[in-house]
Amino acid sequence: MSVKNIFKKDWRAKSRSMIINGEVSNFTKTFRNNFTTLLISALGLVAALSWNEAIKEAVITLIPGEKTVVYKFYIAITITIISVTFTYFLSKFKTQN
Repeated sequence: MSVKNIFKKDWRAKSRSMIINGEVSNFTKTFRNNFTTLLISALGLVAALSWNEAIKEAVITLIPGEKTVVYKFYIAITITIISVTFTYFLSKFKTQN
C-alpha cells in the first residue's frame, strides 16, 4: 500500500467518525431540548388541573345560580375571557424585559 492510500483511508475514517459524532451530538441536544419542553408542559398541565377545582368552587361561590348547561357555558366563557386577558398581560410583561 502506498502512503497516499493509507492517508485516504485514514482521512475517510476520520471524516465518517466526525459526521457520526456530529449527528449523535445533534440528536442528543435535540432530544434533551424536546424532553425538557415535554416535562415543562407536563408540569404546567398538572398545575392547571390542580387549580381546576379551586377555580370551579370560586366561580360557583361568586356566581350563584342553577347548575344547568347554560350556566356551565357561562362559567366557561367567563373563565376563558379572564384567562385570555391574563395571558395577554403576561406576554406584555415578558416582552418588556
